[in-house]
Parts: sequence; structure tokens; C-alpha cells
Amino acid sequence: MRIHLILFACAVFPVHDLVQAQSVPNVPTNQGTATTEVSGLKKLTSTGGLEVISDTQGVNFKPWMVHWRKRTQRTWDALIPEEVKPPTNKSGVVIIRFKVLPSGRLMEGSMALEGRSGDTALDRAAWGALTGSNYPPLPKEFHGPYLELRAGFRYNMEPPL
Repeated sequence: MRIHLILFACAVFPVHDLVQAQSVPNVPTNQGTATTEVSGLKKLTSTGGLEVISDTQGVNFKPWMVHWRKRTQRTWDALIPEEVKPPTNKSGVVIIRFKVLPSGRLMEGSMALEGRSGDTALDRAAWGALTGSNYPPLPKEFHGPYLELRAGFRYNMEPPL
């Protein structure tokens, strides 16, 4: 259990600075590594985490993101492949872009794998962490049609100093 928590903390924990509204152009899929060169965005291979990429309309999503992280972690822990654990310690980064409806459900057809880890099992575990989780409704103050997010799932990769 401890390994999973450490893995997830490196993967999708940085919630404190993720609530800034951003309008971002589409980022093309990058097959080998999950990076983006779009001005103003952090390179997800180095930071992991959750990034808001649609307009938040000034609504504070931080409490919602804390719930998102906990629920995603719980689901992801059960899906992490054995080869991520010792002695193999497989590593990689998976980047998934998706939309969340006001109800908290993922918008059908909105998920896109933007960065592959190089291992299908790792990609599937990250994908399943999102599709297998039940999220709370978005804050009532938010009146948009959806919230678009990009999540980075890191396996056995140390965060940068």
C-alpha cells in the first residue's frame, strides 16, 4: 500500500497551484514522451499532476480537485500493474485529457490519451483510474458545460528538484 501512495503522490498530487483558469490551444499527441511546449504550461513529464485547461469562470475548484485526487488514487491503486512494483520498478508517464460534466461524470468521448508511457499496461491503468472513479458534482457556482482537465500519471519517476 505504501508504494502505491508514493507513486500517486508523485503522479497526481500537486493540487495547490492547479486552479488557475487557462485557455490553451490543442496540444498534439506525443507518442514517446508526454511533454508540451505551449507557453505558460508546465511540462507534465517533469511535474505530473492535474491541470485545468478550460475556463473556470473564477470558481475555486481546489476542494473539488482534492476529492478528485483521492477518488482517482483509490481506483488507480487497484489497477497499477505488478511490473511497477519491485523488483522490476517499471517507470513511465501517462497524460490523459478529459472533460468533466457539472454532474461530476466524465463526458462521453472526451478522453484523449495525449502521452503514452511506452507500456500498454501502464496506459490502461491510468485510463481505468479515470473511467472507474465516481466524482462529486462540480461546484454549483460553475455554470459552464464542462471542466476540461489534463492529468499526468507518473510511475516510479521522481519529481524534479
